[in-house]
Amino acid sequence: MLALRLYRQAKKLARLATKTRADTPREVQLEVTNRCNLDCDMCPRLILLKVPEVDMSWETFTQVLDRLDSPESITLTGWGEPLMHPRIFDFVAEIHRRFPSCDVSFTTNAHFFTEAFIEKILAARVSRVNVSLEELPWSDAEATTPPPSDFRTGNPMKGHENYVARDGHPTPRKVVDRLRRFLDRVNAERAAGRDFPEVRMQVVLFPEGTEIMLRLVDFAAEAGFHAVNLVRLDVRGRPDLRRPSWEDERRMIALARERAESLGVPLGSVNDHGALLKLASHSDRFCVRLDNFIYVDVSGNVAPCCLLRGHRVGNLVEQPLREIWHGERMKRFYGPGVHPACVGCDAFLNCYAEPAPLERRALPIASVSHG
Repeated sequence: MLALRLYRQAKKLARLATKTRADTPREVQLEVTNRCNLDCDMCPRLILLKVPEVDMSWETFTQVLDRLDSPESITLTGWGEPLMHPRIFDFVAEIHRRFPSCDVSFTTNAHFFTEAFIEKILAARVSRVNVSLEELPWSDAEATTPPPSDFRTGNPMKGHENYVARDGHPTPRKVVDRLRRFLDRVNAERAAGRDFPEVRMQVVLFPEGTEIMLRLVDFAAEAGFHAVNLVRLDVRGRPDLRRPSWEDERRMIALARERAESLGVPLGSVNDHGALLKLASHSDRFCVRLDNFIYVDVSGNVAPCCLLRGHRVGNLVEQPLREIWHGERMKRFYGPGVHPACVGCDAFLNCYAEPAPLERRALPIASVSHG
């Protein structure tokens, strides 16, 4: 399986380097639900994207699968919590039945990691589970002490007290305990040679969040996560939110990488491209998702990106995949030039789109010491 993934990654790098699109999209993200148990300040789903809080139906799901052409990976994550979908594991099973070599993954806040859900996840043969964490109840005192006077008045937990998460979403102690049990089980099975999922921690970079980020890296190593992924905060739909300056983001990524390397945990960030990916993206002049990716919403509408779900280029319930993929609306996103809808987006760029991306791109990412 590892060899197959490396082969697929090599093909993608070659396509990006030559600006060659796949004949049909190989990576598919399905918006299985936009319902969520949390309501995080950082999430654009209700304010910017205005997504409907509904589930994808089984009928739409199967009709979409009917149109796909042997995808290499399917991510069952939209702008909600995928484990809230009542048929999420039926979805996984149906993908495996139709596309045996397809990687299936999802991103979760882990609040639904009961023992029963853990058993279902492990039985489902999921390739990867991404767990989104922003801050933990580091101690009993931190979990119970009233919030500071400048604490945000918004409440991510939809009506419940939240004294833990400062900028992201809360992770109660019981969720942390379940995560530990989940990882213990996964790692025991992997050590025995069984093909159990890779579990990654996903962390959003917040201003003044270096200490918390490093503690999360420590927790990832201690709990047994297989990798950490750092994600840039997108504030385009929320001008009241702040993100680190570009220079601070560079320092945070460098510090996190240094800490992760010392602990033996792989750490990555799509906003800190390695040399090969930086070359393949033509130094941030070409989005790394355009060559082989589509986003499919709960109604079967196709968009080039999860951040552009309103820019529909077709519908897989109504149209063949090739008609959409090779249609003029989709190809326009591929160039020449940057599509107007993509101007200002830096979700997958090494630089910040604003200000002065060319000037900032020239600045190197230096290793940062703890001193």
